[in-house]
Amino acid sequence: MIKAAFFDIDGTLVGFKTHRVAESTWRAIELMHARGVRVVIASGRSVAEMQEELKGVFDAYVTMNGQLCFDERGTYRDAHIDDADVRVLVEQARAGLYDLYVMQGVRSFVNNRGPLVVELGRQVGLDYEVGLLDMAYELPVYQFNVFGGPEVEDVFLSKTEHVVATRWNKLFCDVIPAEGGKDFGVRATLERLGITPDEAIAFGDGENDLTMFDAVGTSVAMGNAWDVVKDRATHITTDVDDDGIWNACVELGII
Repeated sequence: MIKAAFFDIDGTLVGFKTHRVAESTWRAIELMHARGVRVVIASGRSVAEMQEELKGVFDAYVTMNGQLCFDERGTYRDAHIDDADVRVLVEQARAGLYDLYVMQGVRSFVNNRGPLVVELGRQVGLDYEVGLLDMAYELPVYQFNVFGGPEVEDVFLSKTEHVVATRWNKLFCDVIPAEGGKDFGVRATLERLGITPDEAIAFGDGENDLTMFDAVGTSVAMGNAWDVVKDRATHITTDVDDDGIWNACVELGII
């Protein structure tokens, strides 16, 4: 019996065409709530980047790939990037090796609106705020987005000690603490709710959802998911823009 459902945002809850949650998805969530299923956001986004329609609706929020998790009772997981590793990425961005998006929970900013940043903003419907890199030293950093292809990852991974990189988009990679990821956030949430992994389901489409899939008993890859995600999921549904969540919930008997 499913008692908790975890949802990625981009490409899972929110489509790339409308940048909104489909009506069928909202109906599925309402029916799950009515059956006592706890619904949880599990996203690479921070609260600052979330669509307004998502705020205050879910039972818990696993944000920035599991590094900051909270519910109505407060924060129950808080894991930021090591200060020395923060300095490496900030100074490499200052040297022009890549554009950098800095995520600090209460605020997020990019050091430069380069072409990859502009293209990502177009894809996900965001207008990234520009800030000074020195701001990264003022508050804890929970996640970076480093813009570039796979070749850029070794630039910072070879100089840092306590971070890993993961992707859901070819334009950039997420950089998080080595002891971090959606799986850490999901497990913390399940413990908080008193629910076992076998009683949980997760929906996702990108590489950064793979660890989340490992933390639950049932995993659903969207039809638009990367092939590696489909290979690891226990079920595959239709595209995000083709009622994917609704169809999966009906097929699996959750609603």
